[in-house]
Amino acid sequence: MVPPVSRRTFPLSLDGRSRTVQVDHGYWSARRVVRVDGVEVLRVEPRSFRERIDLWQSSTEHVFGIDTHRLALRVRPGLLTYEIELVVDGRSLSDGLPAGPLRPPAHGRYSYTWFKVGVAGAVFFVYQLIVLGLFGPIARAFGGPRWVLAAEVAMDLAIPVLAVVLVILAWQTDRRGRNVTVALAFLALILFAFRGTAAEAADLALPFDEESVAFAGWQPAPMDMRRVTFVGGPEVEFANFVKVRFRRLEPGAYLLLRGHFSRLIVDMQALSASSR
Repeated sequence: MVPPVSRRTFPLSLDGRSRTVQVDHGYWSARRVVRVDGVEVLRVEPRSFRERIDLWQSSTEHVFGIDTHRLALRVRPGLLTYEIELVVDGRSLSDGLPAGPLRPPAHGRYSYTWFKVGVAGAVFFVYQLIVLGLFGPIARAFGGPRWVLAAEVAMDLAIPVLAVVLVILAWQTDRRGRNVTVALAFLALILFAFRGTAAEAADLALPFDEESVAFAGWQPAPMDMRRVTFVGGPEVEFANFVKVRFRRLEPGAYLLLRGHFSRLIVDMQALSASSR
């Protein structure tokens, strides 16, 4: 397991005086802190995720001084570890030889694009589990029609939001032009496929439309479909988490609750004789 912070201590003798240089390096945070005899003399802390990525991937040199001596902290990333070197007056403290130019990373720069895509995918998966396994069933069991619609919106928004995140991640890559073009094309395809989601979201703020129908049954259709067609009537669509077992309803007079823009059915209740 990689420790979140590694600490290196370098004992020095400068001008006949013993000094102690302590280096703290954050493996994940990329923060570097240098203390001389317990006093902080250098702090490097990334201000953005982009800066943190640069420190993760690039060999860096951070210069500081002790009295009249010039010191430099060199950090060189490897595959899973970092190589930390202290240079005093141009010579490496490890072997006393001239330090030479800063060496490049052991495995070159890489953009962490797939890592970020993986994180986005994991968040998307957890979000779907929460909506499908928790929010949706609770809305069906205990909530009213507006809760049913809210669960529908929460489910349908997941993939468009993921597509937007992929565009943002593509913008941060080295091959920005190509990757952004592909991500935007994917986003356009997703927005077209989920074009009804905006209407569903708008319906959350509006009263539902009520529609009375004389129900005679459904035309034959696969049992897993939410789109069904009235016998002798139009095709309609039910919300995923609707409470009503609409395929088992008996013929009769019913009241439909529908979204104003989406026309999605969130409830279907039998009308009593007095209300007809």
